[in-house]
Amino acid sequence: MGRLSHLLLWKLNLRAVIATVGILVLVAGAGTFVYASSTSNFQQTINAGTLAVDIVDGSYVTVASPSVVMSTATFSFACQTITGTFGSATQNIYVSNPDAADNGWTASLAASATTAIWDSVGTDYDFNDNGTSGCADSAVDTDALGGQMTVDPSVGTLATGQCNSCVTTNITKGSSTAFLEGTTNSITVLTAAALSNDIGDWKLTGVSVSQKIPEEQPAASDYDINMVLSIVAS
Repeated sequence: MGRLSHLLLWKLNLRAVIATVGILVLVAGAGTFVYASSTSNFQQTINAGTLAVDIVDGSYVTVASPSVVMSTATFSFACQTITGTFGSATQNIYVSNPDAADNGWTASLAASATTAIWDSVGTDYDFNDNGTSGCADSAVDTDALGGQMTVDPSVGTLATGQCNSCVTTNITKGSSTAFLEGTTNSITVLTAAALSNDIGDWKLTGVSVSQKIPEEQPAASDYDINMVLSIVAS
């Protein structure tokens, strides 16, 4: 066999060896290659919201400046009583419990301060005189003003709000109570027992409010007082 033949045979054998090694590498690689998992574990947390009480409209939007307009009185030489309604279709008393209070809660109404008064330019009267009549100033009252407010949530209408499955069961409306300085500084509007829904929202309307006005209280059109709703978990 000539030199040229030996050279051609050597090249053919070399190509065969390279091809064989390449096949072995591919086979070996195919057997050992590890793919990443095609399953991704998505995680998320839903935190409990905040227990809250508010005044909202029919669309559950916070009312910017809620108010209660009391009945109009005429100057009198005798003590008289005016009335009003707290909570309406456009100004609902609204409680939201987004899994924040699992043992119940209490919503209350109080004045902005125990020393608050029905204020007018140059003349005022009280909302929490602690005398028995609530009309004339009591000897133990600190502001020398007569007048007393009574709130009666029991006559109001309680309903569920936006929740799909909550109920009014185990939620109680407060009873008729008068503000008495130093004794009754806040009045319970609603109380939820431990067995009430841990997740839910409710609205209350039609709470009765009455106010005794002292005798000879000067005429004015700008008497007002700020009252504040609050809520605490049990």
